Amino acid sequence: MGNASLQYKDLSVCVISVQDFTSNHCDLVADMLPFQEVDYLTHLAQSNPAIEHFVCAVYDGDTLLARAYLQRMLFRGERLDSFRPNRWLAQKLYDIIVRPIRWRVLSLGSIFTTGDNGLVFSKELSQEAKEEVYGYFLYQLQNGLIPYDGLLIKDVYMATDSWMIDSLRKRGFYMTPSEPDMILENVTRFSTMEKYAAALRAKYRTKYNQVAERSKDLRVDDYSNWGEAPTETMFPLYVNIMSAVDFYIQLMSPAYFQIDGNSSSSLPKLRTYSVDGQVIGWISWFESANRIHAHLIGLNHKRAGRYKAYHRILYDLVELGIQHKKDTVCFGRTSQQAKSNVGAKPNAMASAVYHRRKPMRYLIKSFAQSVVLDTENLRQAFR
Repeated sequence: MGNASLQYKDLSVCVISVQDFTSNHCDLVADMLPFQEVDYLTHLAQSNPAIEHFVCAVYDGDTLLARAYLQRMLFRGERLDSFRPNRWLAQKLYDIIVRPIRWRVLSLGSIFTTGDNGLVFSKELSQEAKEEVYGYFLYQLQNGLIPYDGLLIKDVYMATDSWMIDSLRKRGFYMTPSEPDMILENVTRFSTMEKYAAALRAKYRTKYNQVAERSKDLRVDDYSNWGEAPTETMFPLYVNIMSAVDFYIQLMSPAYFQIDGNSSSSLPKLRTYSVDGQVIGWISWFESANRIHAHLIGLNHKRAGRYKAYHRILYDLVELGIQHKKDTVCFGRTSQQAKSNVGAKPNAMASAVYHRRKPMRYLIKSFAQSVVLDTENLRQAFR
């Protein structure tokens, strides 16, 4: 990799731990890039000390070219048990080699509503310059900018970020499929929910009306300050959702839910759904200039089903997009069929993995090639 250091001789990178992050770090708080408001990142870091948070900045001289948000955490091999092979010999190898794994995983992934995979470029950069900066950043990560065992580059959009995939492969990363991001675009074509419902095909308009009827007795509360919300009740409902997810590295801690909502407009919004004084569902989301981005969700599955609370949450996200004149609503992954019922379409994604030790890279290659995602029968909700 010596040639790479010559290739990038005019670039430099700095890294700061978000645990020590303050608004005084003006070199990392620049116009035209996210993270202007650091309250959320600081809270995220402080609420779960088991996860370390970093912001990296790439410069050409004194000019800020890009900034990235990363997390470092312990990864345990048993987190992959849902992908355990079916064949006897492969199972034995998995149990001997994979399950005992204890790696420090350094992960790059989007935390705000930018759809940028956690790496944000200056708007003035050409595509060629972006590719150079991206290559330099990967080179620095692989060479221990932040000590690690494994690198995980999460959720690269395959259509718009195909050039990133090419760069990752050139640098020895192995690609593995991720569940698609379910997105409803061109929301501004609907001025009201009535216009939205009218655009649905008859079958899905009927579903919309059924959800409205079944959920009419739900009490809906919005919170600008999470401290006023019933967070002790919310956390178990969040765990209910995460327990059904095939793969995740770390849960949010209970301390995460103690957010001071008065400190920053960059913090997630919160809405709860209750029956007889009991919260049976909730949703949090981020808002950017042109999008609503679903964040965390919690459900009491037994009670929520009766009131169609989950489907009500999806339609409420659409309504928020319409009310706030956002062009896009990002529903996130999982439950693809339910989200397609409201008009969302899949945006294919992939993730990239790399290990600092060559023998482990062979193991990762074998595993990455064996991952096959379950497919759902998606709907075409609009006429």
